[in-house]
Amino acid sequence: MSHSVPLARLLVPHLRPAARAYAELPSLEAELARMLDSARAAWPRVRLDEAVFLRHLAERLPPSSEPERALRALPAADLFLACACVRGDAAAHAALEAHFLPKVAAAVARVYPGADAASEVCQVLREKLLTPESGRPPRMADYQGQGPLAAWLRAAAVRTALNLRRSSQRQARAEEEALADASVPVGHPELELLRQRHRADFQAALAEALAALSSRERTVLRLHLVEGLSLERIGAVYRTHKSTVSRWLARAREEVLAGTRSRLAERLHLSDGELHSLLRDVPGQLDQSLSSLLASTR
Repeated sequence: MSHSVPLARLLVPHLRPAARAYAELPSLEAELARMLDSARAAWPRVRLDEAVFLRHLAERLPPSSEPERALRALPAADLFLACACVRGDAAAHAALEAHFLPKVAAAVARVYPGADAASEVCQVLREKLLTPESGRPPRMADYQGQGPLAAWLRAAAVRTALNLRRSSQRQARAEEEALADASVPVGHPELELLRQRHRADFQAALAEALAALSSRERTVLRLHLVEGLSLERIGAVYRTHKSTVSRWLARAREEVLAGTRSRLAERLHLSDGELHSLLRDVPGQLDQSLSSLLASTR
């Protein structure tokens, strides 16, 4: 295929200093044409400007004393698809969904068994890979082409599965602690005195933990708790499934509880028993407390 602009001219200005050897390669133009042609043959429905792809490629080329061999070893079609996914191409997203995500299920099952585990991991992975967050590009941009995209995705899926499993284990432990603390009588005079004495400290710690959340987490909490939006409506705002919104809310609540606890531990130097007693009723009243805080900080 002929190109209106020499491909090397689109790549060389974006090479990192450590990868300047590629600029001196006599066969660079032919190698870049080969890579582009093979990538477009692999993904004929994906639309990606060659200048965009070649800049993406240049920023990821590894230092090499044998640049021609390094170029030939790169999975051009995988890098092309990843670049198109980062750019938000719908056909690239569809290709990722059809050709790659189904293959991570077996890897997920080995570390996070369960009927819905693979589906949950894939949903979280989609969110991380394809959605920009806090000013940074989607995580798919982290793929450097140092191996097949399928292997990179399997590794990402396993990490995600392990994180989700640890999160579910932490939640189970928190529920066990809450059940254990429930044996303390609600009207116990020493407990009531402890709560009255540290009410202001608790409110300050809760507000700080809320402020430490990401902007998206605070917004989603406000939409749900203050504005009363359903998970479906919040999902429509963020163009994601309600199950993802549910996980965002659960993670935000967990982070607020953990942050409140750690801040109180630092400030008050209470024993574990006193801290458990002070926070015993917090999980059940958390939404009400957060709703008041969020409504007052509009």
